[in-house]
Amino acid sequence: AVVSTQSTGDQLVIVKLHLESFSPAPDTWEMDITLKHQLAAEMKLLGTNLLRGKEYLLAAEKYGLALKLLISDGCRAQPEDDHEEKISLIRMNLSLCFMKLNVYEGVIYHSKLVLKCLENPEVAVKVTKCQDHVIKTLYRRAWAYCQINEFESCKRDISRILELDPDNLETTKLLSVVEARVKQNDKMMSNNLKSMFR
Repeated sequence: AVVSTQSTGDQLVIVKLHLESFSPAPDTWEMDITLKHQLAAEMKLLGTNLLRGKEYLLAAEKYGLALKLLISDGCRAQPEDDHEEKISLIRMNLSLCFMKLNVYEGVIYHSKLVLKCLENPEVAVKVTKCQDHVIKTLYRRAWAYCQINEFESCKRDISRILELDPDNLETTKLLSVVEARVKQNDKMMSNNLKSMFR
């Protein structure tokens, strides 16, 4: 097969490759648990490198593949394993990607599942930095709720964060933004109602 041709002055260079053999990667349902975990770890690492490079869409794609591998049938690990923590960390990274991409529903969905997992006492005991993870996840979800004008849900998450970390500066700033937007929405609604009844 001709791979490339390149002209260098008056010479034409042609590169040919011969494929000796080819074996496609197995489908996920054909993989054993060890292979699924290895591939998930590779996808997570790729996702993390892409996230650091601000390639949020590509990072989300890699994290999605890692998540798919870890939640597929037959991949559930032993209860003493850190399987749920791995899934939660991937979901946290996915929610960050969706936050950067302004995909609010994705932030809310994955944050909800992370919190459900981290609030399970059996998992929380095993997760290092559990409270930090909860705060980050609550903040991302509160931010997403704010963006879609779900102010009550946003305030509920902000209250939970401030219970855990009363000095959280980012959350305090978000609360100020929410309060200003609530006032703005109330004023706009009041003006609309007044104009309807004139």
